[in-house]
Amino acid sequence: MSSIDGAPQVGTSTIADGSQPTTGLPVSRRFWAALSMWSAIFLTIMDVSIANVALPFISKGLALTAAKSVWAVNAYQIAIVMALLPMAKAAEILGYKKVYLGGLLLFMLAAVGSINASSLAVLASSRFVQGIGAAAVMVASGALVRTIYPPALVPRGIGYNTIAVSIASAAGPAVGALVLSIAGWHAIFAVGLPFGLLALALGFWAIPSTGSQKKPFDYRSALLCCAGFAAIFLFLNDLAQDSVSRWTLLSIGVAIPAIWFLGKRTTANQDSMVPLDLLKLDSLRAAYAMSATAYAVMMLITLSFPFILQQRFHFKPETIGLFMVPLPLGIVIAAFVSGRLVSRYPSAWLCASGLIVLTGGAIWLSLLQPGVSALLIVAAAAICGIGFGIFQVPNNHSMIAIAPHARAGAASAMLSLSRLIGQTLGAIVAALLFRRFGAQSDAPIIAAALIALAVASATLLRKDLSRSAMVE
Repeated sequence: MSSIDGAPQVGTSTIADGSQPTTGLPVSRRFWAALSMWSAIFLTIMDVSIANVALPFISKGLALTAAKSVWAVNAYQIAIVMALLPMAKAAEILGYKKVYLGGLLLFMLAAVGSINASSLAVLASSRFVQGIGAAAVMVASGALVRTIYPPALVPRGIGYNTIAVSIASAAGPAVGALVLSIAGWHAIFAVGLPFGLLALALGFWAIPSTGSQKKPFDYRSALLCCAGFAAIFLFLNDLAQDSVSRWTLLSIGVAIPAIWFLGKRTTANQDSMVPLDLLKLDSLRAAYAMSATAYAVMMLITLSFPFILQQRFHFKPETIGLFMVPLPLGIVIAAFVSGRLVSRYPSAWLCASGLIVLTGGAIWLSLLQPGVSALLIVAAAAICGIGFGIFQVPNNHSMIAIAPHARAGAASAMLSLSRLIGQTLGAIVAALLFRRFGAQSDAPIIAAALIALAVASATLLRKDLSRSAMVE
């Protein structure tokens, strides 16, 4: 049976590009290869949340304004946005293992610069290089899931990676606070190095080499891609921070021609820097749009929830931190279960179900008032996480598994890019609603619920309308 969008079902013998899929690694070696990827995820994901916690200390230590200290985070994120698509093309040419190990090594070498930074220029430069390394790791690790696991277990592998992301995101603030309580801010950039060393050692041995291709690398398109996406990110970031200036206009002036010239160089074949061949697939376009929307929804919730706990319920910071834990914990639990359901139930139904649960959790959060039981707050946050976890695994599986095997790097890059776009748009909408209704308002969470429900409805409607197209 083929799926409604023409994608192969899990466990079939061929992949979308007609090539034979890998059978995966033996169980014993598969564990060590997966452990390398999980360690790499901890290295790159926890780094961001730890840096966020350290911003006040970086600001004080380098005598910077709060706005300038944000460049310790922005430089990292901009580099990832710039490098994702070029790194995907480089991985397809050089091989995923080489790019994966090279990205890990680059990240750790640049971390030494961050650890020893004595000025904003050095810190931002080091963080920028770390972002390039992180982009390489993200692209290659996403693609390597299809090499490490046999086809039937790819959804489970994606679920495990999702769990690792959630654990790293949840652990980051606590680990950062612990490190800052016993050492200076420089030390936070050393926290991930043991994970990096473990990922590098295990990856060198356990991850199989992937074939390289004798194709030229389009440096002009790579430059246009970097300039265009970086400028767009800076423009959106200025909007989110309400700091529009002449630099914002300059960003627009760079973004428009860069994207225009990049579009002129883009074709539907696999040699293009922009994966237009993937964007032409209806199922992938829908998956990218749903991913960006879901991450925007989660950003609206995670940005507004702490303010509500502080300004409406008047909780102390340490209590707020505890109330935030059930959300990523819910993602972990749901991702573990969802990874086992993808091969049994249609992804569209699972995605819609997750979004409906997320909608219910968001509505519950919006109805909470002072004096309510702490258990109800915990339950509402956990339901939001469970809903997102149910959604994330099947949608990520669609973005990775539907793409042709030869385009696994581009598919992984698009997965990360859709996440970053969604997070950025969510931050912008949250900032706009904060300015309009106040930080203690339910508006961002209500907006999140409405958006999630609308996308879930559209997903179910599309599934129903397409049911007749299923072929036995």
